[in-house]
Amino acid sequence: MEIKDIITAISVKLDQVFGEGYTIYDDDIPQGFKTPAFLILFLNLENIRQIGGRWRVNTLFNIQYFPRNGRTEASNAALKVQQALKEITLLNGAVMLGANGNTEIVDGNAHNFINFNFYLQEVEAKEFMESLEQHSNLKG
Repeated sequence: MEIKDIITAISVKLDQVFGEGYTIYDDDIPQGFKTPAFLILFLNLENIRQIGGRWRVNTLFNIQYFPRNGRTEASNAALKVQQALKEITLLNGAVMLGANGNTEIVDGNAHNFINFNFYLQEVEAKEFMESLEQHSNLKG
């Protein structure tokens, strides 16, 4: 799994919920962009070692909404974003749950902070013998 997989799933979910008429950007917005628009930013990754060679990976995303008509529109969209991103589906079919969602309205834009956490399993590289010969002597 890669961070880009989560960003793609967020983008697909926003498109399903909000439909056309909204542009969705990731990483950066171009100068002179048109509103309304979304910007999906990956902010933070935390690896926590677990028992049995597992790692809990906590990720934090900021899904910004740039409204056309001010704070009220931003607030309404923020609520809709929080509800929509309770659950996303990756392109491989895996479902991820959004956690710890909160919103701040800054300079008239909605900043939706959401965690998408998952587990990774360490896989040890196994070395195999190149060849094995067996000789046996049988009596009888």
